[in-house]
Amino acid sequence: MISYVIIDDEPSAIEVLQIHLNKIPSFSLKATFRDPIEGLEYLQENQVDLIFLDINMPKLSGLSFPKFLQKPPLIIFTTAYSEYALKSYELKAIDYLLKPIEFDRLLQATMKVKDALNQNRGVQKPDPEVPSEVSDQTIFIKSGSEFHQLSIKNIKYIESDGNYVTFHSDKSPILARYKLSEVLDLLPANQFVKIHRSNIIAIKHIETVKNHCVMINGKEIPISSKYREEFLALISGLAFFDKRNLSDKI
Repeated sequence: MISYVIIDDEPSAIEVLQIHLNKIPSFSLKATFRDPIEGLEYLQENQVDLIFLDINMPKLSGLSFPKFLQKPPLIIFTTAYSEYALKSYELKAIDYLLKPIEFDRLLQATMKVKDALNQNRGVQKPDPEVPSEVSDQTIFIKSGSEFHQLSIKNIKYIESDGNYVTFHSDKSPILARYKLSEVLDLLPANQFVKIHRSNIIAIKHIETVKNHCVMINGKEIPISSKYREEFLALISGLAFFDKRNLSDKI
């Protein structure tokens, strides 16, 4: 079981988290605190695997909270303000959730927690998050009356325009009548990410991440605000550079 506490000065925020987390059998609630000082005292005397930590609280900010713990557990920050995202990654938080928190987004965060704890405990992860460099998997794409076989590892990005999508790879672009959501379901989740309502990109083909776009094959592909926080969390988790410099790079 993964033990956790919730520290948030808003009762409704605590209630929402409890309702969602009660649906995940492997997570065990140990305590909730509306006062961060009481939560700090509890954690100085008790060990848990995870803290759900609000950022904006009276008496003590969630961003300052970890420095008062000698060995802080994993932290998922929760807040209504997206401007704290980069700061939370500098503190090496496992994830960052924007309120109101939806169950599917929370579930993604709990999977990261399980992965991190398994690594710390020496449990080998069967399906690594880092995209595989070698893949012979292919998909068939129907374009007009023809079917095109395309290697997944060669897909660089996919653009949507109305009821059509265009697959960009090492070959000529392929235009096909699909919804972007249908395409995303066909692709390996650990290799592709949606960064805009009209764009899916292959993680391995990213050349540069800029302020509001990524560069792939010399093309700027926009990152929308809806997907920005999750995308930053993903590339932060895969980064080899010091995460304290992330805010200077993005």
